[in-house]
Amino acid sequence: MKKLILLLLFIPLVSFAQEEVIVIVELIKNENKSEKDLKDFTEKYSNYVKSTEPNTLGWSYNDAGDKIILIERYKNEDANIITAKNISPNGNRYKLLQESFDFYTLKKVTVTGGFTEKLINFNKITAEKVGFSVPFEYYPLISGYSKN
Repeated sequence: MKKLILLLLFIPLVSFAQEEVIVIVELIKNENKSEKDLKDFTEKYSNYVKSTEPNTLGWSYNDAGDKIILIERYKNEDANIITAKNISPNGNRYKLLQESFDFYTLKKVTVTGGFTEKLINFNKITAEKVGFSVPFEYYPLISGYSKN
């Protein structure tokens, strides 16, 4: 009986790890923006996502010299699809996305974790809608866990 209870307690952790999607976005800093400009804008963008997308688990911009590495964490692929809808034309974040290109240029998008063809197809459609021509790479989860 104890083994069954432990197994039942463990199942939600395993299923959550299998559903979480992490997106790593490489951005090239625009030279005409100061570090303060970048910091202020990325804080504004992060706060907007935090206040409008409750199933986004994390959103962090990281300084990598001439690049910025944005790490986005989502509860599942549906939460990531909400982001894609929001940055699409007529989405609530489309204007902010366009403004972001004054600060940096998109170089590459890497998607890891618990996604399916549903997310891959949705991202492809969204990339066409917003004019992204950068590579999207996908790496499915083999095993692991996530804590919040």
